[in-house]
Amino acid sequence: MPNPTRSRKDRPPEVKRGHIPVRTCLVCMRKRPKGELARLGLDAHSGRVVEDTRATMPGRGAYACRECLPRLRLDRRMQRAFRNRAKQVCVTDVPILEQ
Repeated sequence: MPNPTRSRKDRPPEVKRGHIPVRTCLVCMRKRPKGELARLGLDAHSGRVVEDTRATMPGRGAYACRECLPRLRLDRRMQRAFRNRAKQVCVTDVPILEQ
């Protein structure tokens, strides 16, 4: 039974337990901690999917492993993640058009 006189704030830092958010890669579908994945955001004006390095873009985001970024393509998973608003993927140096 927890000690009622000790609050959560009073715990030493090494005892604190934190939640680690888990996200799924759009390419390989592996689940990984959020910090290990690259966040992708949608530029609403152009419909381009770009890497959101600072995680500040508004709206829905999607995630992909950094090693999977070159294999990223505009497919059904990508369209579902961005609610059918994605028109182009510009994560790598060369834009990838829908095929």
